[in-house]
Amino acid sequence: MKRRQFLAFLGFFLFGGTTAFWRLLKPSWRAEAGEEHVTRSVAALADVMFPGDGVPRASELGIHRRVLEMAELQTSIANGIAWLDQRAARQGAADFLGLDEARKLAALDAAFASRDDGIQPFVLALRFHLGTAYYAASPIKSAFAYTGPPQPEGFLDFQEPPA
Repeated sequence: MKRRQFLAFLGFFLFGGTTAFWRLLKPSWRAEAGEEHVTRSVAALADVMFPGDGVPRASELGIHRRVLEMAELQTSIANGIAWLDQRAARQGAADFLGLDEARKLAALDAAFASRDDGIQPFVLALRFHLGTAYYAASPIKSAFAYTGPPQPEGFLDFQEPPA
């Protein structure tokens, strides 16, 4: 390669080519940042729903990652996080993650009560899947003394059916 060709090649990348190259890469970085935001938001929602209180929080167990892997929930998750982020923005926060715990809980309560944009089915599905995985996790199961059916011998103090 001649010196002139090398300088032209270098100039391409230093000036206009860098901009073109950046534009090609920027959407993938934005997608990764978006995925990170969704992951952190779902973890925060999991912790609001299942905060632990003496046992590990849902995000400490990685429960939110199981929900994020469910292909059938991907669109619902993206729309639900967008709804929560818009609600947080109306309250002056950058997004749902920018809210304090009390306002996160209030936003979640509003989502459960809302009838718009499919947010209620999202939080109901999220609660179902998170709750099922959370209470099936061995650290949570072992925290409770429950070892089997509560009445293995039946209801001994109630021999007759109710009248």
